[in-house]
This record gives sequence, C-alpha cells and structure tokens, in this order.
Amino acid sequence: MAPRIIIVSGLLAYDSGKTWLLIGLAKKLRDRGCRVAVSKPVAGHSMWSQFKTYLHSLENRVLVGEDVMKYVTLLGLDKSLIPIINPIDIMLAPPDPAKYIDSGNVDEYLSDLEDQFKQMILARYTDCASGGSRHFIFEENVERLPRTLKQLVERLASVLNAEKAKPRNFIETLHSLDLEKNLMLCLESISKGSDVVLVESFNDAVTPYPQLLKIASTLLVVMPAAVAVYRDLGKIESVVRDVTKKLGEAGFRTSVLMSRLRPEKLISFAPRTHELEPDEAFDSLADIVNC
Repeated sequence: MAPRIIIVSGLLAYDSGKTWLLIGLAKKLRDRGCRVAVSKPVAGHSMWSQFKTYLHSLENRVLVGEDVMKYVTLLGLDKSLIPIINPIDIMLAPPDPAKYIDSGNVDEYLSDLEDQFKQMILARYTDCASGGSRHFIFEENVERLPRTLKQLVERLASVLNAEKAKPRNFIETLHSLDLEKNLMLCLESISKGSDVVLVESFNDAVTPYPQLLKIASTLLVVMPAAVAVYRDLGKIESVVRDVTKKLGEAGFRTSVLMSRLRPEKLISFAPRTHELEPDEAFDSLADIVNC
C-alpha cells in the first residue's frame, strides 16, 4: 500500500513552526509503530543567522540547512540521505553594509536584505535518478559580501567543487517541469518501506510543488500556537488553481488559501522548549494521520 503523504506548510513566511511540528509528529507516529519518512524538497537558509549550516555543510561536504540537520539529528536519520530528503538547497548571506552606509543608501541596504535573489550565494541540485549532486556558486552576489564572509564562502565552494552560475538561471531551473519530475523521484525513493511521509513545504507555500497536491492526503498549516487541518486536497487543488490564474505565484500562499477555504479543524499547541518535548495535541494529529 502506498504511504500517506502529509504536507506541512506554514501560515507565516518565517518562524511558523513547520519543523518543530514535523519532528514532534514524526516522533509520535513512530511511538505508535508507524514507519515514518520525512522530506523537505526545497530549503533555504542564512549563512549569517544560521552559521551552523555553514559548519554542517563543510563537515558533510554537502550543502545542508538547519531544518534538515534537525531531522537527521533528532530523528536519527542516515546523513547519506540528506541529498534525497532535501534535493534543492540554497544558502543566503547578507551584503556588506559598509558599501551602503558609506554612500548613504541605508534604505537600499534594508531593501536588499529582504531580497533573497540578491543574497543567494551557494546552491545544490540533487538528481534523484542518478543520486548525484551539483553545487553552484553565485559570484556576483559573493562579491557583495563582507570580506570575512566572502573568504568562508569561497572555502566552502572549493570543498563542494561548486560551479559558477547566475542566480537567475538557477531560479529558472526551479520553475521547470523537469524539477517536479525530479522531486517526485526523490519522494518515491524516500518513501520506500514507509507508512507515512511528512513533507515540509517552503516558507508559506501551500505545497513545495503542485504535483504533490494530487497524491497527498492531508495538509497541515502551522502557525504560532495552532495548526489548521485540511483533508480535502481536491478542493485545495481547485482553489489554488483558480487563484493562481488571477494572482500568479501569490496564489500558492497559505494565507490566500485560508482566506478562501476554512480548515476542517484547528488544533491548539502549548509552548515547548524542545522539538521532542511531548504535547497531547500530537495525539490528535496522529489520530488524523492514522497510519
């Protein structure tokens, strides 16, 4: 029997709590005897605010973000699975503030800090058919970094044998049909022998890629102190399809979905100090997943 696919998305672009919910739910399902796999098809992380990701990438010789390392560490996963669990990874870093402040362009600096396209410095694309990974360095953005960060990035790029690339070309790759085919191959590989696969989306996107809505059984939208539960994925797919015709990619945002389609259930969570700390709300979620 095919495993149940659960999408974990966030209402906020950052700090919704997707990763802590996914890890807590994975542990609860495992405690019930379920075989659980996890996936984060597309990930992005900051070398500056999440410097451990730089050190993990250097140690493992593969670009990897904080969330995926938490999966590996807290759920006891094999590190060799990192590229398949997370086929697309992007590392960001802020530009040198001195170049803006010296010329009085503080507003431009703040604007560029909100622009992920201008902060992309390294990326990885894993081909799940071959299992091979390619790393890329975006030199036009690396040149804009503070000197100390630039030196660190160049060191990591050398270890990863990163190829020179343009940020725009890499983004275009992420919008190709071939990407979805590759991500589906990765999902198929990681799903083997599992009862449930928990798939973490990117930022506040309803799904990391549209094809996933056709095979998932449940969507969980995480927000501070609560999670919204949707089980009619056909209706979600219909809403997203209609809205994207009007709004383009903005139609994939969970806030747009939730403003048009009420969840089946809203489950409240208490504050926790650790991803593995128990919460009875996970019992309710595990009942819904029902592996």
